[in-house]
Amino acid sequence: MALISKLEKDQVEEIAKEVYEKFEKETGKIPEWVKVMAHRPEILKGFVELFNSIMKKGTIEPILKWKIAYVVSQTLKCPFCVDVTERMLKRFGEPEDIIERIKEKKELSDEEKETLELAEDVTLDGHLDQPEIFERLKKKFSSAQIIEIVSVIGLFNYINRFNNTLAILPE
Repeated sequence: MALISKLEKDQVEEIAKEVYEKFEKETGKIPEWVKVMAHRPEILKGFVELFNSIMKKGTIEPILKWKIAYVVSQTLKCPFCVDVTERMLKRFGEPEDIIERIKEKKELSDEEKETLELAEDVTLDGHLDQPEIFERLKKKFSSAQIIEIVSVIGLFNYINRFNNTLAILPE
């Protein structure tokens, strides 16, 4: 159970109701983190907009974004986010052994390996400790793509820490 109370749809401001309705329409339920974040409806709305602009559009393949999200979630040991990212990887058609392949960095492209190394490196302590990873990525990705990769890393660092701090667990 989360450390902060969850707000039901009839308890939230209009700005949050819009977010609730979108989740209900798209997924059939409102995640616990949404019900907790609704205490600050402007943050909730802004976070959902940021999430969508990073995860749903762009120049990086969505599956790579979810692999990055998984590595961040696994590194930060967020049960909720690990659960969500594993389900999303499967939804994108990844094979059952994808989690093991990511953990062991097996059968991944060089781009994937280096991107996931960057995600882990930055997530461990909040800054780039291995600049050589970044230099290798600059040879394989455009500046816009690197911004997108780093944005996924930052986005999932935020939501993982939010969920871990407030004890939001898998549903």
